[in-house]
Amino acid sequence: MNDEKILSWTESVCPVCLKRLPAKRVAKGKAVFLEKTCPEHGDFSVEVWGGHLSYEDWNRVKEPSTPVNPATVVARGCPFDCGLCPDHRQHSCCVLLEVTQRCNLRCPICFASSGDAADDLPIETLLDTLRDLLTRGGPLNIQLSGGEPSVRDDIPELIRQGKAMGHPFFQLNTNGIRLAEEKGYAQTLADAGLDCVFLQFDGVTDDVYRMIRGRDLMVVKQAAIEVCGDAVIGVVLVPTLCDGVNTGEIGAILRFAANNLPTVRGVHFQPMTYAGRYPEGAPVHRFTLSHLLYAIEEQTDREMKMIDFVPAEAENAYCSFAGSFLVNRDGTFRAKVEGRASSCGCGSPVQETSCGCGSPMP
Repeated sequence: MNDEKILSWTESVCPVCLKRLPAKRVAKGKAVFLEKTCPEHGDFSVEVWGGHLSYEDWNRVKEPSTPVNPATVVARGCPFDCGLCPDHRQHSCCVLLEVTQRCNLRCPICFASSGDAADDLPIETLLDTLRDLLTRGGPLNIQLSGGEPSVRDDIPELIRQGKAMGHPFFQLNTNGIRLAEEKGYAQTLADAGLDCVFLQFDGVTDDVYRMIRGRDLMVVKQAAIEVCGDAVIGVVLVPTLCDGVNTGEIGAILRFAANNLPTVRGVHFQPMTYAGRYPEGAPVHRFTLSHLLYAIEEQTDREMKMIDFVPAEAENAYCSFAGSFLVNRDGTFRAKVEGRASSCGCGSPVQETSCGCGSPMP
């Protein structure tokens, strides 16, 4: 019996040559796959949605929004005109600014494929970018990323000048090594105006870090959180989820976050993407958002339920989700709004204290 059903047609690219291709979303049983064919490199099929929630029911209507002042023109079409172009369908929420391709780790799994790279861009070039962003829909929330941004010594000055020109919120995407090992670095960042640390945090055991990062790091993570607390910098834990490696620690990560309030203000799970540096032989099966929602419910003994989460407001419904929870005196969780999660607040009237990226709500 053939239980396949084409749900919709879209466009994608060949993962080898990046040629734009027609693609289809195909339901196979309860799972959904994205399928496409490149004339040169053949057929591709990858799971994009697991079977724990209805793919179609999860969708929500989003009113498209376009950039205030696009940076590029429409010439070759999406994704080749991105920059942002006039056809872009959403405003920028939190802008990721890559400040280096260098890193002080050599992780076996790394979306950015960071390591020993060429020279960094001069700080004045980065400041010009921040000024340009003010003309293209700003002021904006800024995340400094890389590579490992803390390998640059001018990060405090970049934050200081970025704040002075009007960007209200700065976040540092970091593995935490310099925070943990350099006395006073966290306070220097706080004095410069850093609002939040987006901390690489893949699990609560060193077995996980050896697999994903290549070395023991749990003590480093704990030390980084401690110094951020002393400097009154909020922390969002950011696990890269690798199926079968740390997906069994999802509940433990959430418990760890609760035990480290108020410094830790949230957890931002990121299922592994097969780009950059990763082990050979990418599987067709992927750990999708649907699998993550189910794992959260199961590993928190249903204190957090799938029904307590909703798609985030800023992007496509299948890109992310958000939920807000309270921690009871006995350490258990309960949804801030039972049966209906509040969104991350990016464009939402719901008033919260922090979105998933760690930024303050409007």
